[in-house]
Amino acid sequence: MGSLRASLVVCLTLVMMATAANAQGAPGSQIGNHAAKADEQGSKSTDPNKAKANDKAYNAALKNLPDKQYDPWHGVR
Repeated sequence: MGSLRASLVVCLTLVMMATAANAQGAPGSQIGNHAAKADEQGSKSTDPNKAKANDKAYNAALKNLPDKQYDPWHGVR
């Protein structure tokens, strides 16, 4: 009974390893290239107005930060 359980564990481990390797995709497969193509399309279609709006929002968020450092012990002292 013990050898049956051990062989079952070995078989399931091999199946899981093969499934994980298949999910990563080979360099020439459609799985691996999909993300690279999406990155290329995203970098080509950058809108300068959108970039300016993002910079403006970032600077506004920086101005909203408090100047003093947060004191986590403020209620204990």
